Amino acid sequence: MELPRSSALVARLEVLPATGSTNTDLVRAATLEPHAWPAPAVVVTDHQTAGRGRLGRSWSAPPGASLAISVLLRPRIPAERLGWLSLAAGAAMTEALAGLGVAARAKWPNDVLIGGRKVCGVLAEALPSGPAGAGVVIGAGLNHALARDDLPVPTATSLALEGGPTDPDLLVAAYLDRLLALTAAFEAADGDPATSGLRAAVIAVSDTVGRRVRVSTGAEPVVGEAVDVDLEGRIVVDRGPVLGSTACASGDVEHLRYE
Repeated sequence: MELPRSSALVARLEVLPATGSTNTDLVRAATLEPHAWPAPAVVVTDHQTAGRGRLGRSWSAPPGASLAISVLLRPRIPAERLGWLSLAAGAAMTEALAGLGVAARAKWPNDVLIGGRKVCGVLAEALPSGPAGAGVVIGAGLNHALARDDLPVPTATSLALEGGPTDPDLLVAAYLDRLLALTAAFEAADGDPATSGLRAAVIAVSDTVGRRVRVSTGAEPVVGEAVDVDLEGRIVVDRGPVLGSTACASGDVEHLRYE
């Protein structure tokens, strides 16, 4: 797999024929050899055998069917703002696909959907502080060429099934272009999601804001209308005049129909 356009956008890009997890590989490399991996650095494969998702979930796909893209960033922003980087990745992938003619939308916190079906998921992992400073590895798993019979769940899809582009270099370059633009503005604003435009970008591509949702947080589910993403990156759910609004920092989100 050759990625010349993508390589030109970053300090270092490595393409692996196969690996267990690109996130694991990049976290390890950036921790053990930080000066050999200047940010932004990227590891990509189209054959990931032990991918990890949110909440400890694992997944894999047939060779050549999905792209695993891990990006190392070392933004100089307050530590409490680092959580916005995974939201930035979801928005970046959504914007990238939309720019390529795909009607993609983002499901909070960072899944990407086409027609309500998941085509991409994001997992961000913080690196320990070291001589190169703090860092974050953001992994994105994009179903670009997955066949219908290989879909992991009925609620998944792929770009091939939706009539979208499947060229890996085109897809990775479009994603990196939008991710680096959003995160550069965020860093320039010292991690302020409002003045950088990142919060507005996240809301603009959101398929969750404006919907009735159920957020499973481990306690009692939060049910109501998702009305906003606040300055902490939390989804704000209006539960009605009695219960008021609740801001959820994490949890599984289910889009519901209005009754």
